[in-house]
Amino acid sequence: MDVHNTHWIWGDLAQVYVAWAQYLSDPHTHWLTTNRISYPLPMSISLFDPMPLFLLLSKPLAWILPDGIQMIGYYFLVCLVLQGTFGYLATVQALRLLGEKRSNLQTYIGVVGGLLVATVPFTFFRFQFHTALSSQWVLVLSIWVVLATLHAERKQWMVLNCATLFLATGINPYLTLMGAATCAIAVATRVRKLGLLEVCLRCSTLALTAAAGLYLFGFMGATGSESLGYGLFSMNALGPISSAGLGRLNNLKIADPTAYQSLEGFDYLGLGTIILCLFPLTLFFNGRHRKSGFPFLTAVLVIATGYLLALSSTPTLGSLRFHIPLPDSVEYVLSRFRASGRLFWISGFWLIFMGIAACVLRLGARGAAVILTLLLVIQLIDIQPVAFNTKMLIASGATQELSGVPARSYAAISVFPAWECDHDETPLGIRNFESIGFYAVKHKIPTNNFYAARNLPEQIAYHCDYGALPKRIVPNGVYLLSDKIYRAIQPRMVSDFECNNKTNGDGSWLCVPRSRSSTAM
Repeated sequence: MDVHNTHWIWGDLAQVYVAWAQYLSDPHTHWLTTNRISYPLPMSISLFDPMPLFLLLSKPLAWILPDGIQMIGYYFLVCLVLQGTFGYLATVQALRLLGEKRSNLQTYIGVVGGLLVATVPFTFFRFQFHTALSSQWVLVLSIWVVLATLHAERKQWMVLNCATLFLATGINPYLTLMGAATCAIAVATRVRKLGLLEVCLRCSTLALTAAAGLYLFGFMGATGSESLGYGLFSMNALGPISSAGLGRLNNLKIADPTAYQSLEGFDYLGLGTIILCLFPLTLFFNGRHRKSGFPFLTAVLVIATGYLLALSSTPTLGSLRFHIPLPDSVEYVLSRFRASGRLFWISGFWLIFMGIAACVLRLGARGAAVILTLLLVIQLIDIQPVAFNTKMLIASGATQELSGVPARSYAAISVFPAWECDHDETPLGIRNFESIGFYAVKHKIPTNNFYAARNLPEQIAYHCDYGALPKRIVPNGVYLLSDKIYRAIQPRMVSDFECNNKTNGDGSWLCVPRSRSSTAM
């Protein structure tokens, strides 16, 4: 929570921090583009997972913010508060759809529902890796809006649902997809009452809103770039009930056949929520849910859709892997969301609200309040080690810093090969986007070395053209070069730069402009 402490910001969090700081300190930005991260080419800041909507809102205030501070810790706190708040509102709205009148008991159940939503482990587990994807409060908001506008007229429905979806487009495409799916399925399940034409009109409006928002906030430009990892960053079929051995009451740990499911596929619900999910089954057997006002069909379809998409076209069950052949066009579209394990999040939230609605229908408000309180206690006890483990992993992180560069004023800091070209051979190793990025932020200079969620072909073609490098050397820049590249352009470097390969300890060369005194000699 210390805004001046950036030492714990590393990995993907460093990527976001550097992008935020470079964009806000650059006086020459154009909408969401800056050349400080992909020097000298301009590049959309949206490719760095930085929540572009909030960047645009922050830009006018950048001049009053102190240099070098971070607000990531506070944003994570805000995420949990908003998640719980919208969870409370969605729970209360679900109770109203069931016919429950306003009362202190309704408020109490709403508070318990909000706490269950805020304590789903896959939400705070995400704090280790991302800021935008930690904004799962947007998903809970979308569920609340869907429930609140279930019987609304067209104008009110469009204003509220499209506004929520537009908000999601300004934060992250994954959240946009899940929010849009919730709205579209909720409309489609009411086709008998609304009519096919009205359903098509509302779904078309959602699609246009999503497309316009993603284009406006810079995400659409990367849809054609190569994205690897689909089928690897998936969810195991047993993922929602597996705590990866971290739960206090449920320490089930299943095999990770892809080696990536323990991160992107971590979708544990918590034991209290898992038990809660059993209540809808008691209704479905006797059909009692059909007479209620809660949209059980919508919930089931959203849950099933999110669950199946999270499995990807290469589903896994424990250590077993399968592959479902799909048309190339379908595979291409699905692989745009390569970390498919994230798509279960919307299912997890709907499971909670459906479980609460079923519990109230089965036991009544008073009985449900008692059971939900017990399940909340079970949930808190079970997830405590998950929360503690997440906290310690974040606290133990340490960003890498660049040292050995003489204290002067430089025009830019460049790396060859840059991380985006070859992160195995790049100087300082695979985490050099942290050390180079933090150095660039500290000195307010651009760099060509970056780690982005998507690499555009034109960016790769420019930065990885080593043959053109001698003509692109900036006289007042500082350079980190692999031994191979340094040997290839050594005559160009020794004339204007002082170079040594002892500073970094990995065989790379650090080259800085010759000082005036050494030039005179």
